[in-house]
Amino acid sequence: YDKVLADVPCSSDGTLRKTPGVLDRWSTATGASLHALQASIAVRAAQLVKPGGTLVYSTCSLNPVEDEAVVAELLRADPSLTVIEDPRAPQLVRRPGLTTWKVL
Repeated sequence: YDKVLADVPCSSDGTLRKTPGVLDRWSTATGASLHALQASIAVRAAQLVKPGGTLVYSTCSLNPVEDEAVVAELLRADPSLTVIEDPRAPQLVRRPGLTTWKVL
């Protein structure tokens, strides 16, 4: 495929403001328990993208175990992949991802 979107299951902790009920179900273990599934979906999605294609990895989580750690695992599994900023979306507010994080 030219483009693949991997919108993976997540803890949804990034939606607390609009979905307060998420907090009642949230725990530090949730993100950790989803990491392997998220990574396996991302790795499979990367296998489906043709060389030079685009893979978008998406969650509604703010947890680095669900975001940066999955991307790090994806890059470790396939060193030919690179992370880019899409120049077609200059209005999108960005900041560098975390390179270290605590696992609780």
